[in-house]
Amino acid sequence: MISRSATSPNFELNSDKPKGRYARFLLWRNRLLRSATFQKWAARLPISRSIARQRATDLHHILAGFVYSQTLSASYKLGLLECLKDRVATLDEIADHCDLEKQATFTLVNAAASIDLLQKVSDTHWTLGELGASIHGNPGVQSMLRHHDLLYHDMSDPAQLLRDREQASLRGYWPYVDGDHSDPAAAARYSELMADSQHLIANHILDAINLSGAHRLLDVGGGTGTFARLAAERFPTTETAVFDLPHVVASIPPKLSTLSKSFAGDMFHDALPKDFDAISLVRILHDHDDTPVEQLLSRCFDALPSGGQLIIAEPMAGTKSAESIGHTYFGFYLWAMGSGRPRTKPELTNMLKRAGFRGIREKKTHIPALVRVITAKKPNVIFY
Repeated sequence: MISRSATSPNFELNSDKPKGRYARFLLWRNRLLRSATFQKWAARLPISRSIARQRATDLHHILAGFVYSQTLSASYKLGLLECLKDRVATLDEIADHCDLEKQATFTLVNAAASIDLLQKVSDTHWTLGELGASIHGNPGVQSMLRHHDLLYHDMSDPAQLLRDREQASLRGYWPYVDGDHSDPAAAARYSELMADSQHLIANHILDAINLSGAHRLLDVGGGTGTFARLAAERFPTTETAVFDLPHVVASIPPKLSTLSKSFAGDMFHDALPKDFDAISLVRILHDHDDTPVEQLLSRCFDALPSGGQLIIAEPMAGTKSAESIGHTYFGFYLWAMGSGRPRTKPELTNMLKRAGFRGIREKKTHIPALVRVITAKKPNVIFY
């Protein structure tokens, strides 16, 4: 990994001026919506009452979103989710486990139940709700919870964060992503986070792709080899290998190192092995700025043989019904981290084309909000 590029990102936005009629309509609509007279009228009219009510609710959810996140954080830190794992408990039992006074416990359990972390069994008993139960099956969420205080600290003054991210807490926690490889502990934290969450998304990726025609797969930036190992288990005829920084490769547990080969190097500076007919980039590109991403894609193109396949898997901006996860959550997270940005499928497609790839396709995953997959081919005849 390398330091953040100083060049401006290539956002590939349409530079055409907005059509006059449409722009005038939007300005008229906005003036109407901010009118107190119109708001009172809309709230009374039956045909528009439900719309006005929903808009008010949506706005309040945005306002309250940080409190929802902190309710999850408190439930995790105080052991509430662990307390109710596989059990039903009374308020007194929960209070004792979380070391809280009864009234404070009552506030927490009701807040948690309102966002489906808990579920009320009776007037006196609670257990985990559907979201709370799912957290126990997702170590990646728990890893994220352990360091999200840093992001929340940065977001306490988002205007300052946008003006100056050099001193962001999250950036200091992940110097490994920002190009500083001198701290082995930071590298270990990052590898642990990736490994914890890899199991969940790896199966979604492997459900979407077919490696039966690939003899050898190289997982670039593959960390301690979780994806490579799972891919080898799913497609036994495909030999898998990992390419990552020397100290990351050195941290691969001995019991896993025998399942796939490993190559040590910097994916932005060192040559990629050329005897692989498939390369995967799992949650790599959105951690880096445009210039290094373009360079990495070109290096993957050069390393692949004619007909070779590149697999990109990561959350993407503009995902239907998950738009806020892309540009809002990952947008600010990556900004605070100091490197990368969420990209849309068209942006990634254009980057792949510039690198020389053709046959670019999206492979549908079960949960696109978590991960989407794009595959691309190196053509047998190179186009200039």
